[in-house]
Amino acid sequence: MAKANHVKSAQKNIYKIGKIREYVSEKGKSQGQTKSVRDKTIPADEGDEILIAKGEPYFWWQFKNSPKQFSKERPKNSQLTQSNFLSQLYALEEKIEEFSCESREDFESFRDELKDDIDTLKDECDESLNNMPEGLQQGSTGELLQERIDAMESWASDIESVECDYDEDDLRQEVLDEKDEDEELTDEEIEEKVQEKIQEKVDEAIEELQGTSHNL
Repeated sequence: MAKANHVKSAQKNIYKIGKIREYVSEKGKSQGQTKSVRDKTIPADEGDEILIAKGEPYFWWQFKNSPKQFSKERPKNSQLTQSNFLSQLYALEEKIEEFSCESREDFESFRDELKDDIDTLKDECDESLNNMPEGLQQGSTGELLQERIDAMESWASDIESVECDYDEDDLRQEVLDEKDEDEELTDEEIEEKVQEKIQEKVDEAIEELQGTSHNL
């Protein structure tokens, strides 16, 4: 995984596209070879927008034999890897961590979609394993793929088992039981308290979902 480097203050403007410059490396001098590099401190043209203005803080990271990448926000793990599998895996983790909702229906829709995404990732690994020569399937790469398949299958099962279970009538009765004997609640106030209890149940289900892990 690439390392995210934080720069407190940009020394120059950094543009979205940048200008391609040609240069001759020390090794290429004797052979007359030139190389190209994209310099994002120089605009590609008049329409090239500023990504990070001079003086602004930013993050940059770089993969081997690739140009630097820049962002005003700290890059996510899914952006810091060139592995297709890990990028998808980290994106799923980020999706779960950032998720919030206010209803059981939205929770269940997200949960089912998430399980489908994990199943798709498992199927991709399964296909890669099956397409390998039988001899290589027993090697380190085959073992890694099988480990990922098993992990995704287990994770999907854990995800599927998370329920957002409540009965609105029971919650409404809880509200009535919890109020003081001399306390008068309007129908609107009762429904507001019921919705608060529903949100608590939904938040508990989300927390349980976020507690699941692929264990890789």
